[in-house]
Amino acid sequence: MTIRLRLTLYWAAVLGAILLVAAIAAAGLFERQQWAALDAALLEEAETTAEEIQRGSPAHAPEVVERLSKEADLGPGRRVRLMTAREIVTDSGDAHTAPPSVSPPFPAKSVMIRDRDFRFAVAPLTFDGQPACLLSGIAVTPIAGTIARMRNSLLLTVPIVLILCVAGGYWLAGRALSPIDAIRSDLDAIGPLNLSSRLPNPPVADEVARLIRVINALLERLERASATERRFASDAAHELRTPLAILRTGMEVALARDRSAEETRAALALAHREVLSLCKIADELLMLARLGGEVAVNRARLNLRELVADIAATVEPLAEARGARLIVDADTDVFLDANDAHLRRQLINLLDNALKFTPEGGSIEVAVTSESNRATIRVADSGPGIPPDEMPLIF
Repeated sequence: MTIRLRLTLYWAAVLGAILLVAAIAAAGLFERQQWAALDAALLEEAETTAEEIQRGSPAHAPEVVERLSKEADLGPGRRVRLMTAREIVTDSGDAHTAPPSVSPPFPAKSVMIRDRDFRFAVAPLTFDGQPACLLSGIAVTPIAGTIARMRNSLLLTVPIVLILCVAGGYWLAGRALSPIDAIRSDLDAIGPLNLSSRLPNPPVADEVARLIRVINALLERLERASATERRFASDAAHELRTPLAILRTGMEVALARDRSAEETRAALALAHREVLSLCKIADELLMLARLGGEVAVNRARLNLRELVADIAATVEPLAEARGARLIVDADTDVFLDANDAHLRRQLINLLDNALKFTPEGGSIEVAVTSESNRATIRVADSGPGIPPDEMPLIF
């Protein structure tokens, strides 16, 4: 079920409950007002007429009762009766309107007597020196019909209003959720090759705008993570390429001709050392991948002259295979605290770049110097060099 449909159903349930309560309240209030107005008018007329009869002569009572029975302002079927404990003094009005049965003792104050078809006001009085009461009532069919029509109107109106409001709510939900559909479409268009794309910011700083900012921040983190992953893969390939090339070249040189047992042992020792170096590089790359950053550097005291001579002996077969001369200028011991594996890998990468851009018959020179407590390793080749405009991009 879609969010739009769920919102519409929630809106329909809430609105239906509100309309039902409002319709019941409106019908009840209307009915109460109609009956209250009728009862008040009947009581007022009955009390006024009873006072008039009580003050006047008993002979005029039938005339007063008849006059009241002819008033039709409150409704049809008017019936008025004056009675004492012993007899009905006078009775006038619609014969179809049946007065209620009232027995002595009469009520001490005016009351209303109600049934399904009629409504009577009973007003006590003193007539000819004895207790009496005046009953004044009408048929309630017109008011009951008005109340029924009001209920029927509500029964017809409420469903129509509910249907229209639900349809409007469905449309409004669609309009409100249209930015979400737009975000979904824009996100579908963003693939792994275009993570640099971003969702457009809406002009209004609402909930959708905050969602878009969060999604754009997530895309930025994904882009950085993807770039880091690609860079890591590239660095790993670069780190492993040179030792593998050295290992392959050394094996090819060893297999090119028959060699003595001592030469074979030396070639195997060189290959074994390169394999160990590859294993160490793989372990360090795996550790970097797990940690997501550079590991702590374990330093030890090294002699740069011995390190450079060892690396030159390792790379020399590769230089010979490419027709280049490798010259080492490291006659003085230079000591420093460094990580052997990291420094060895950096020097091998530098020499690999030098071999790559040195033409056949060219030369590569590696020099080690020390001055003012500062060690320097210099790698120079006879290749074309680096264009000046690309120098700032090297590091």
